[in-house]
Amino acid sequence: MKSLFEPASQKPLSSLLFPDRPEEFLGQPHLMGERGILRRLIAVRSFRSMVIHGPPGCGKSAFVHLLQKVLPFHFEVVRAGESSGGDLKKAIDRGVSYRQSGQDCLLVIEEIDRFTRTQQDVLVPALERGDLLLLGLSFDNPLRALLPPLASRLLLFSFQPLSPDDLLTLLERGRQFLEKRDRSPVSISPEAASVLVRRSGGDGRKLLLLFEALVISRKDHGERREVQIGLPEVHGMEAGSGGIFYDREQHYDLISAFIKSIRNHDPDSAIHYLARMIESGEDPVFISRRLVILASEDVGLANPHALTVAVSCLEAVRSIGMPEGRIVLAETSLYLALSPKSNSAYRAIDRAIREVREGFLPPVPFFFRNVSPSSVIQSGAFPDKRDPYLYPPEMPNGVSPQSGLPEGHTVYSPPERLVGEESEMVKRLERWRRQKGNPEEDEK
Repeated sequence: MKSLFEPASQKPLSSLLFPDRPEEFLGQPHLMGERGILRRLIAVRSFRSMVIHGPPGCGKSAFVHLLQKVLPFHFEVVRAGESSGGDLKKAIDRGVSYRQSGQDCLLVIEEIDRFTRTQQDVLVPALERGDLLLLGLSFDNPLRALLPPLASRLLLFSFQPLSPDDLLTLLERGRQFLEKRDRSPVSISPEAASVLVRRSGGDGRKLLLLFEALVISRKDHGERREVQIGLPEVHGMEAGSGGIFYDREQHYDLISAFIKSIRNHDPDSAIHYLARMIESGEDPVFISRRLVILASEDVGLANPHALTVAVSCLEAVRSIGMPEGRIVLAETSLYLALSPKSNSAYRAIDRAIREVREGFLPPVPFFFRNVSPSSVIQSGAFPDKRDPYLYPPEMPNGVSPQSGLPEGHTVYSPPERLVGEESEMVKRLERWRRQKGNPEEDEK
């Protein structure tokens, strides 16, 4: 007799729907469409060592399954987070054995960006000798984590989140599969399907996980009645899920919308996106750091106090944590959204860096160098005593005519529309520039 506690098959629905043929593959039309390079490689039963990166649920595992179905290779699969250097060497040795027997070997490495430098070193000679082919998988672009000799031997392709149309197709396949497997009708309203697709964030695996959970929760075990999924069921699951619909890998979209709302003086939108990030479990320190950046980049000299407020927010969130930190984040977000904006500091430093990279490197004037004026005069470096450094506090108007750059060269460019405190700063700058040209001009 089967135990009551013996689990039924727990294989995820997403794995049960993996494609067996290229035309069944969903998503990535730039690579798997009829003219896509990966589709063409599969068509000629060929492969090249590569890395594919993309968010969860975009089709990386489905692609590996498809390769196993259509390519006459031996497959070795290694997960970087669970495998040692010894495990990797054993996998390579097995691949070499298959290669020597006349069968190509494809080594699949999940989370390849987590491999150590030592582990990566082991891969380079194997690839160079042609002992095996490599398919690396990663959530993020792994090039920064890979050794240059390894990266230069790999093609790099990016998988994108699934489109709404692809997700709807996947959802229908899941509905048909569950209906056939469980021998009971399953239906989902277009409105409910739309909500599931929208809130899955392009993650096909999450979409199927949510849908299967809804079907199981609505099933009347023992009877084969139709399972109907509508908006009430979807919203009911959302209410008790604690943010289950949030796609963690899409947090960049939310922080982008949050920052751009503040930049556009939109406090309502800013607080909305802040709330969504908080409810999703976003790291509050990450949000605080972005506010510090925004305070300098977008608020800038129009309200210099904004940087102090943002830094204080970062320290407060670190000190008190959540949930109280939400109040500090909200106050700072509103303060920055309601502040005048200027990106002149951001533009000035970028212009200066660009000029330096392009070769603008005028010599440092003698009077600005880190030397004793008297010793330089005695050495004859200055033609006369008018050239030593002029100490601004001792000048009539507190400003010296000396400049560290060639005459007329400027880097700071005030915005055409001056707002906030920067307008007063620019007035002072214009007065100081006049006084540099005419030291005797009265302070006004």
